[in-house]
Amino acid sequence: TVIAEGKVAENYIGDEFTIGGDAFWLICSDALCVPQDTHISHSTPIGEDVSDIRLSELIKISKADMPIKENWSSQFHTDGENFTVRSEIPAEFPVIESAYLFPHSEGMIENQYIQDLSFINGEIIGRFQTAYGYEDNAQFNYVLTFKTGEGEEHSFALSSVKSSVPVAEVLTKVEEVQSLPSMDIGFGGALLFAFIGGIILNLMPCVFPILSLKAMSVLELSRKDPSEARMSGIIYTAGVMVSFAVVGALVSLLSLGWGFHMQMPIVNFVLGLLMVAIGLNLLGVYEFGSSFMGIGQNLVQNGSSRKTTFFTGVLAVVVATPCTAPFMAGALGYAFLAGGVSGMIIFIALGFGLAFPYLLICYVPAFRNAMPRPGLWMDTLKNILGLPMLATALWLFWIMGNQLGVNAMTMAVGASLLLGFSLWGSQKQTAAWKGFAALSMIGVLVTGYSLATQKVTASTIESNESGLNSVAFSSDGLQKALDSDQAVFVYFTADWCVTCKLNERVALSQTEVHEAFENKDVTVMVGDWTNQNPDITKTLQSYGRIGVPLYLYFPEGRDLNNPDILPQILTPSTVIEAL
Repeated sequence: TVIAEGKVAENYIGDEFTIGGDAFWLICSDALCVPQDTHISHSTPIGEDVSDIRLSELIKISKADMPIKENWSSQFHTDGENFTVRSEIPAEFPVIESAYLFPHSEGMIENQYIQDLSFINGEIIGRFQTAYGYEDNAQFNYVLTFKTGEGEEHSFALSSVKSSVPVAEVLTKVEEVQSLPSMDIGFGGALLFAFIGGIILNLMPCVFPILSLKAMSVLELSRKDPSEARMSGIIYTAGVMVSFAVVGALVSLLSLGWGFHMQMPIVNFVLGLLMVAIGLNLLGVYEFGSSFMGIGQNLVQNGSSRKTTFFTGVLAVVVATPCTAPFMAGALGYAFLAGGVSGMIIFIALGFGLAFPYLLICYVPAFRNAMPRPGLWMDTLKNILGLPMLATALWLFWIMGNQLGVNAMTMAVGASLLLGFSLWGSQKQTAAWKGFAALSMIGVLVTGYSLATQKVTASTIESNESGLNSVAFSSDGLQKALDSDQAVFVYFTADWCVTCKLNERVALSQTEVHEAFENKDVTVMVGDWTNQNPDITKTLQSYGRIGVPLYLYFPEGRDLNNPDILPQILTPSTVIEAL
């Protein structure tokens, strides 16, 4: 909309004047665009007391819809290929749900439907491609529209000045606010921390049994064909790295969080059943050749199948992503903030770290020689490793119960029992047992469909969460507490986060920690991210994180921009010293 004031010349002859012009536009579908044009004109009478009520109301509506011109601090930078623009957002908009940038200056950026915009620490940062035939202007004008966490829509006309500072240095402010060494690590440090964090992920209870079984299969392969053992390492590594690349793309493009799939109950249900199938197989309840559910056995044991070795890597990533290891937070935060190719490389480095121990076993004979020789002990170990698989299934069903209720958890346990009947009965030769196995499998599928159609219940925080007198987190509640100069401790957790639950058990539930909070009169807020929560997701991203746990302490007088961020691994002394 263009609105302008006009005056009629004093020597104008006539009782009315006409304003008009030629209009040209495109009407487009996904497949084609059709040009159209017309002549537009409007005549209005001349006179002091003449007014057009309909036109006046139309002007008022148009003015209300126009973007508000603001002088917010805004800069842009281009390296000839990438174009980055950032703008400070006033504190009255603490949470930005979604945003879109409309360029007003032509010839500077490539227009694209899906935009890479991030809301970080009170700033919106947009990453674009420099336009072909780029016009090197000192100023970039644009309209920024966004929706707040309360659902309010706003539109502002902004002007950005050229800056020689690249995007990596633009993020320095965020890094300083967080006071985290891991955020000052740079690209090389982020790669290293991602690699180390990936190695540590192998020690997680869900991943370690899978790695152990694959390591045993390598011992057998190396005795038969060393080259096939080395190929197994490459294929497993490819499965892990491809999976992490997919996770990284989803997290970055869709602004999802680390471990986002665990927020979907049906995923926890299917993973739980898969763990039951693997666990029963390891315990010797059944043996499968080519049957459908034999994927559980093949995924962890069949070292000669390249296809199943690849999907073993996929499975390892799926069960590992709910956890975050030390060093990972800074690396993942850097990946999310950097975005693009740099961010994707960080995710791939994390995958390489997860696959690295298995790769060493496949390629370095000294590591294989250090392992015990194959023998009867392998069958015993296989049976033992079946137990953590069943424990993992129980954990997954417990998470689903917290999402859908205790009845849903009972249904999942019942489905796992039916699955066991189906797997066991399918080993029998009689038609009756085969029919019983088929009916049991139908029961599993019906249960899965029923659970998939149930709605997730909202997460609730008990007043005595971890023994603390805590309240549920909301960005508005946090802002109000800080405005009233309260000291606030906020921790973000999820039922599927092993590290979170360990910290709550070891540190946050201890009596001396509770006394420290009481003595300092600290308000405790808990952000439960077990289910999807846009407010928590945006808050995590504003502090350069894409997953939990995250622990923030705001002493009296602090604002949202400068909390003390505690380490990911807590001890009672760590919390007390921070207070």
